[in-house]
Amino acid sequence: MSANSRRLDRRASFTAQSCAAQRAAETMQSPRRRLLNDPYSRYFIRSPLLRACLIHPLVARGFIGVLKSVFGAAGHFFLVLRVRYTDDVLKKAIDDGVDQLVLLGAGFDTTTLRRVAHGPIKIFEVDAPTTQADKRAVMERLQLTDSSDEIVWVPCDFEHDVLRERLLASGFDPTRPSLFVWLGVTAYLTQDALDATLADLATVCAPGSLLVFDYLDTSVVTGGDNKSVRARLWTEAAARFGEPYLTGLTAADADALLASHGFQCRQHLTTLELLRHYAPAYASRSPADGRAAITTAQRT
Repeated sequence: MSANSRRLDRRASFTAQSCAAQRAAETMQSPRRRLLNDPYSRYFIRSPLLRACLIHPLVARGFIGVLKSVFGAAGHFFLVLRVRYTDDVLKKAIDDGVDQLVLLGAGFDTTTLRRVAHGPIKIFEVDAPTTQADKRAVMERLQLTDSSDEIVWVPCDFEHDVLRERLLASGFDPTRPSLFVWLGVTAYLTQDALDATLADLATVCAPGSLLVFDYLDTSVVTGGDNKSVRARLWTEAAARFGEPYLTGLTAADADALLASHGFQCRQHLTTLELLRHYAPAYASRSPADGRAAITTAQRT
């Protein structure tokens, strides 16, 4: 599979830094206002422009405001609340006995640093060697981890390596129920690459294992959402940064795709549904928006 067809093996991009900057900016808001507390994301941002947006809480608030004005509030809400949702899935999974977490294309994910997993769990961070080296260097320089952390770094060149082989070589136990988290990736894959990745996952997911992933609606990717200028701006911005959207899904598409690889969908949540759960005050004045959704599925 070519490097262009899988975004997982690419160096962390401006888009990835932008996502980290939005999480960091949200964290800088007052405890009463903020929707996410992620104090570590800011350390992984290299872009001078994005770093400047985080010099003061008021500047960070303005940064969020500009993003909401240009791209719509739903995009920012989804980006920060998908983290809250995934944290909750992880906590519940640990309570249910899951003791392996696999972060696919981990990038600047800060789950490990935020100590979300208060329980006996081994965390496998899977990413391209270059991206992983950058992340580890920052963590070591700032002493963001300690010796008690059970983190397994799994360097994986997704163009040449087989995910199953890399995980098994790193001590992953495919016979134990696990949680796989795969965020911010599917829209950048071709349909063939999406199928291939799910097929890979199916070979290492024991029955009962969970998969959390997000996706964009087909209308955003194809341009079928002609009434939404902001949806078009999303698409144009992604292409401008060299990471065009390639694949969109509806909830029905996601159900069928998961089922074809032995997964059963347990939950789909749109941005509005996330807001209703985590921030009802915002939900009451936010328009319905189905451009993005997050899904939890279980291996049957």
